[in-house]
Amino acid sequence: MSGADEKFLVGAQAAEFLGVKPATLYAYASRGQIESIPGASGRERCYRLSDLIRLRQSARGVKTQKDSEPVWTGPAIKSAITELREDGHRYRGQNALELAQTGVSFEAAVELLWETGADEQVWQELEPLRMPELSSLVSPDTDCLELLKLLVVSLEMTDPVSRKLNREDIYDTARRLILTMCVSLSLRSGGIEVLELNSSGNRHANQPRLLAKILLKALGGASGHGSELEANFKVDAVNFLLVLCADHELNAAALASRIAASCDASIYSCLLSALGSFSGSLSTSASRRTEDIVSASLGFRSARAWLKEYLRQNDTIPGFGSELYSEGDPRARAMLEHALKLKPDNERLNRLVEIVECAKEELSLLPNLDVGLAALNYALELPPGSGSTLFAVSRAAGWIAHAIEQKLYGGVIRPRARYIGKGG
Repeated sequence: MSGADEKFLVGAQAAEFLGVKPATLYAYASRGQIESIPGASGRERCYRLSDLIRLRQSARGVKTQKDSEPVWTGPAIKSAITELREDGHRYRGQNALELAQTGVSFEAAVELLWETGADEQVWQELEPLRMPELSSLVSPDTDCLELLKLLVVSLEMTDPVSRKLNREDIYDTARRLILTMCVSLSLRSGGIEVLELNSSGNRHANQPRLLAKILLKALGGASGHGSELEANFKVDAVNFLLVLCADHELNAAALASRIAASCDASIYSCLLSALGSFSGSLSTSASRRTEDIVSASLGFRSARAWLKEYLRQNDTIPGFGSELYSEGDPRARAMLEHALKLKPDNERLNRLVEIVECAKEELSLLPNLDVGLAALNYALELPPGSGSTLFAVSRAAGWIAHAIEQKLYGGVIRPRARYIGKGG
């Protein structure tokens, strides 16, 4: 098939042109190295000849102008919060994987990110911020991320004090804000009373991993079934996820938070800016789409049979591929291992593992964080999509850290555009 200016090859022709197997061709498309469009039959993919030529030239050492363009877009900003390495990310120089694996609490990880020097016990005496009346706007079907955005907007509207990032009590406010986010998720199932929080006094005394416990209960993962030991394992798993996801350098949402902070926005507005970026379809829904393909694959006798059919219609597999880690995302591996220890007999988790193994063997694709979130969601037996919710609450700590750091550095973040329009 051909267009006015472009020529396309069907899959078999494209693979022959490149001298590769069809599975390798699919891998190139999954990684974004070539683009494909549906064929006339609707069951066949077609590949642009110019992309194939560029890819073949690149493989032979011929670099085109397109090949030399930078992968990353946006400003480079100095930060002392999180460093990315091939073996994992580090918070203020401390390996985040080791922190999670050794059982460091999320609260302690937050204090590390914020570099307060405070002990995690400071969270034990916190009171949530006074929440506005939202029950009439919330139902069991309410999207958790939309609820969090509504909460943050409402808190800023009803807060009598300007919560600027340069206030002395900013860290106390930030802690209470994250606690309130956790508590608010219970509104979908009847309100904060389900969390058995008293109205006064030291309500959290002697409750380690407080936020993990609240989140597990608010999302429906602490139904009362099972042993106390199993309940503790689930709390540990939630805490493990929270620690690993608390920050990951300068992604789009962190940059949005920093831009708001550079303009002297409040802590609420910085967090809302980050949540807005995170809610985009290229971010928050990725782990849910990973769960969707697992559900779809259960209609096939094996992951391999599903993958063969799936690749007839699609070029990319949700949850696979990473531009940051050439050997695969260490967070995904750690979460998969943790999930299997918690619930080794879960049908969906085991099928996800099959898909991971099949994608590696057939396409040389490795899982990213979205696979890890889906795996722990299965092990925790939470409603679909809860992994993204846990991620958002966890990452709020990092977004706040970036906002505060940006405020300390000063200056408005003002990127420049490279004009490519018509001349005057």
